[in-house]
Amino acid sequence: MTDIVLKYSLLDKSGRKEVNDFLDFLLQKQREKKGNSLSAYKKKILGVTTWSDSDIDSFRVNQELFNSSWKPEKW
Repeated sequence: MTDIVLKYSLLDKSGRKEVNDFLDFLLQKQREKKGNSLSAYKKKILGVTTWSDSDIDSFRVNQELFNSSWKPEKW
């Protein structure tokens, strides 16, 4: 541990900031791993939208209109 403190003290201000930022990143990753529970996943998956058949029908109609009105040129 003392070698880490010694090396840290040898860094300039920007180097220390970079080490601190990296440590914060590692700690955040560690917190996220612990928070990955089934209930959190269930909440996340419930936020996914679902489309009804009528929603999809509007895409089909638009596809037919697009295909009927837009014809590629023949060479």
